Amino acid sequence: MEAFTHRQIYDLLLNAKRPVFICDERLDGDSLGSSLALALELKGRGVNVPVFVNEPVPEPYRFLPGIELTTTRREIFQDETIDLVAVFDCSDAAFVRGLLENAPHRPTVVNIDHHATNPRYGDVNQVVVESPATAEVVHRFFVHNQIVPSRDIATCLLTGICFDTTVFSNSATGERAFNAASDLMMCGGRIQDVIRHLYQSRSVSALRIWGCALTRLMRHEATGAVFTFLTLQDIREAGLTHAEVEGISNFLQLVVDAHTLFVIQETPEGHLKVSMRSSAHDVSRVAKAFGGGGHQKAAGFTSPRGSYLCDETGCQVLVDRAMAML
Repeated sequence: MEAFTHRQIYDLLLNAKRPVFICDERLDGDSLGSSLALALELKGRGVNVPVFVNEPVPEPYRFLPGIELTTTRREIFQDETIDLVAVFDCSDAAFVRGLLENAPHRPTVVNIDHHATNPRYGDVNQVVVESPATAEVVHRFFVHNQIVPSRDIATCLLTGICFDTTVFSNSATGERAFNAASDLMMCGGRIQDVIRHLYQSRSVSALRIWGCALTRLMRHEATGAVFTFLTLQDIREAGLTHAEVEGISNFLQLVVDAHTLFVIQETPEGHLKVSMRSSAHDVSRVAKAFGGGGHQKAAGFTSPRGSYLCDETGCQVLVDRAMAML
């Protein structure tokens, strides 16, 4: 069935007159790398596909080939000629509906993902939950359609796989990840460039705020979970964007001795963005209950504005409620 769906998606892409790609609302290396890979393949066939991103692309990803295809302009969805939309690494059906609500005509929606919480909202759904990354799903798209990825496409897909596996070190890492990475490196994928841009180019300010998160680490005595938090003031005083703070959860998971980890971050809108990692629980259940998504071992959600304070007491209450669901 997976192979059939890959070929079905290929036919849809080849026959589309005006396709548009959409990255997940919470932009990361997997949603961006997987969408740019397919956009580059179509560009090589003479079709320029805009890749919608909900926010400006963070600096660590600006090295990616095809980055000039990205746009933050929501007005593109008002183009009446759009006949196909492909969505990458996004389990939030409401986000996609919101983008398409003003479209003159409803396009065919292709949903490519690997999150267990994805509700299969597309007309065609390629949701492979055993895959370590959406980029690995897209790699299989190339394999099943007998397309050899270019060097640039391979680099984009390696970015997605490296991001979601934390460079082959977290629980998502397995045979599928290693096999795909090996194949992509044989195609010329620049894995050292990927690692350098994603993990070896942290600014001093970014490392300082990571240090702030480390100093606030607290253990939830009742359950043994560990949590930390960063306020909006922390981030602004460091002169960083929220995108530059990303990655703390994966880093802490590697160095903290705890079965479950919460990293809580205050957003400019007054919400709390919660990233969860666990080796013992299915945290996707918590994410889904709060309107978020993810995987059994790595998931996240954003709490409603004002539901909890971003301080030790407020975060303790949030963790209490989350752990009670596990």
